[in-house]
Amino acid sequence: MSVAVSTNLADAVILGVDSAISLPGPPPIPGQVLPPNVMHGGVLKVYEDAEKLFPLGNRNIAIATFGTAMIGNRTLGSQVRNFVEQLGDGPDKIEDVVEEFRKFFMNLYGTVTVPTIEKLHGKKFSDIPEAQRPGFGFVIAGFSRNAGLAQVWAVFIPGHAQPGTAQRMRAEGDFNINWYALFEPINRYMLGYSTAMIQELQDYVAKLRGSPFSDAENAAMKTIIDKHQFLVPVAAMPIPVGVAFTRFLVELVINHHRFAIGAPVVGGRSRIAVVSYKGCEIVD
Repeated sequence: MSVAVSTNLADAVILGVDSAISLPGPPPIPGQVLPPNVMHGGVLKVYEDAEKLFPLGNRNIAIATFGTAMIGNRTLGSQVRNFVEQLGDGPDKIEDVVEEFRKFFMNLYGTVTVPTIEKLHGKKFSDIPEAQRPGFGFVIAGFSRNAGLAQVWAVFIPGHAQPGTAQRMRAEGDFNINWYALFEPINRYMLGYSTAMIQELQDYVAKLRGSPFSDAENAAMKTIIDKHQFLVPVAAMPIPVGVAFTRFLVELVINHHRFAIGAPVVGGRSRIAVVSYKGCEIVD
C-alpha cells in the first residue's frame, strides 16, 4: 500500500510518501501449483526503495502515488512520465491537468489492468470481487500557471471512472493537511481516536438501548471529539517547518509498521516534494 501526506501552506504545498512497495501473492485458483515459498494472498514481497514522488514535467506540480505499484509490467512512475510526454504544453489550470491525468490512467486501467486481472483469475472482470481488483491512488498538488496559491487533488483509479469525479482536497487558500492510504497511526495521533472504534462504540450503545443515535446526539458527540484533536497552524508554517511536519507524519506511519505485527507495507524512508510558485523540488 503506502502512506501519503499533503500539507498545503501559504507559500508552498508539501507532499510526503514512504518508499516501500508490496507485491501481493496470487489469488487462490483451483489446481494452480505455486513455486516454493510463494503463498496465495497476503504479501509476497516488500521492496523499500521505490520512487513514489514525481514532478509533472516542468510544471509547478508534483504527483504522489499509493496503492498498487504496477500497471501491467510497468511501474506507475514510468506511466507518469508517459503522461507528461503526452500532455505537452497542455492546459494551464491544474484542474484541467488533473482531468487529463484521470482519463489517461482510466484508459490504462481498461486496456492493461482489466485484461491482466481477467487472465489471472480466469473470469470476467465484472465477476471478480472488488477487494481483489487492483486500485491506484494519486495525489496531485501544485499551481495552475500564473497562480499564486496551490491546490491539492486526489485521483482514485478505477473509482474515479467518470469525467469530473477527481476530488479537490484543498482549494487555493485552503491551508490544511490531508493523509491518504494506510493512515491509521496519523488518525490516532492527530484526531485522537480510531474511526472504526468510534463507530463500533456507537453501534454497541445503539444496540443496548434499542435505537440509533439521533442527528442531535451525533452532532454533540462530534463536538466532544473535535475538542480533543490536535490543532496545527498550517497557514503560518514556513516551508522548512512544513517539510519537517510532513516528514514527521510519514515517518510516524513508517515506524508503526516497523514495530507492529504484520508485513511492513509502509516502510523504507520518507521522501518529500516541495512545490512552490518557483518550481518543484524532490528531497530526501
